Amino acid sequence: MAAVTYGNAKKADVVAINGSKAVTLEVKSTAEPKWVLGGVVPAATEGFWILVFLPPDSTLPPEYYVLSAKELRGIVLPEHVEYTERYRVKHGKEFTGKGVVSVRREQVLAALGAWSKVLAAVGT
Repeated sequence: MAAVTYGNAKKADVVAINGSKAVTLEVKSTAEPKWVLGGVVPAATEGFWILVFLPPDSTLPPEYYVLSAKELRGIVLPEHVEYTERYRVKHGKEFTGKGVVSVRREQVLAALGAWSKVLAAVGT
């Protein structure tokens, strides 16, 4: 079972439930070659991120990339660390802003259709 959450203060877009087990799903979609994830590097929670790619050709189906929050953090954190180091060197001070955290499609290709991760987490 899945429940969509609404509002501005939600912790996830969807909650997937199987009996007494539940996982959160954060969903981002794009027709561009990257997804903007927000202003901070995602936390290494027990939840999942579903990255939906909408092909420019509307006759093609969407692509679903399924990553654990830990996997996604492992992809974007090194680039964020490199960015903040370059900023410090260039400006002589630490980066304190939120910035824009994103992930490129080629970085997540291995997660295409990996729904088994979510199914395993809810015990199916």
